Amino acid sequence: MQVNVFVSEVEQDGTPTAMLVLPFGPEAAIPEHLRKVKWRYFATADADDAIIGLGRRDVESALATDGYVLTTPMAKQRSRLAAAPRSPDH
Repeated sequence: MQVNVFVSEVEQDGTPTAMLVLPFGPEAAIPEHLRKVKWRYFATADADDAIIGLGRRDVESALATDGYVLTTPMAKQRSRLAAAPRSPDH
């Protein structure tokens, strides 16, 4: 499944950058409660692309239920850290 990925403007007040994932196609619409945010198109990608940081099932399920996915670039790093094997010393 192809999706469109948008990023919010980088804020200097400590607000983290957000990523908005929408379906690819005419049914895609920014939800009303997120329209105040200034979004910039980032990429068209597969639903399981590493830039999103979530699994295909999670993305497709959220898109089917809510019509969008809202995440942060940090989600990708957290997922990678959680999946990393620990050394026997720790």
